Amino acid sequence: MKETKSTCCYCGVGCGVVIQSEGERIIGVRGDSDHPANFGRLCTKGTTLHLCAQPDARARHPELRRNGSEPRRRVSWNEALDHAADRFAAVIREHGPDSVAFYVSGQFLTEDYYVFNKLAKGLIGTNNIDTNSRLCMSSAAAGYKATLGADAPPACYEDIDFAQCILIAGSNMAVAHPVLYRRIEAARPQIRL
Repeated sequence: MKETKSTCCYCGVGCGVVIQSEGERIIGVRGDSDHPANFGRLCTKGTTLHLCAQPDARARHPELRRNGSEPRRRVSWNEALDHAADRFAAVIREHGPDSVAFYVSGQFLTEDYYVFNKLAKGLIGTNNIDTNSRLCMSSAAAGYKATLGADAPPACYEDIDFAQCILIAGSNMAVAHPVLYRRIEAARPQIRL
């Protein structure tokens, strides 16, 4: 069995993981106890990360059906992309540019965001584009501004170990950020929850 250190891709905590593999097959994932973000802890998504690497867990090639009564059939990338582009263009022609929208990943790089914004706003002519990162961070930014006066995460992980008071507003950390919650719990003798 081979072990490879990596980073979980699911959220912004950036937990360290150790990927266990045999040949080309990923057989397990565990938290990296040497990683400074999570010290080996993982949430449910991180613990089950290896399940999305199973051969049957994700599409390996495009499939298409022209109507709901047909079974999907394997097609080439060109056919699949042409079909999607034709359908998208037909909806825009019939109903206008605001009849379509883009909901893009929170894991994009700045350049990716730029390209999708140019596509939506510049080429198609719609402002209907949003991202998981904006929706996720908009409430955090509002909370930071209202409580701390600045729109920026106010601390680093190590600050938790030395904090005398931690303000948590509008969050169920035990469910939403269990790795960070466990870190706060470990520092509990020094803080008030």
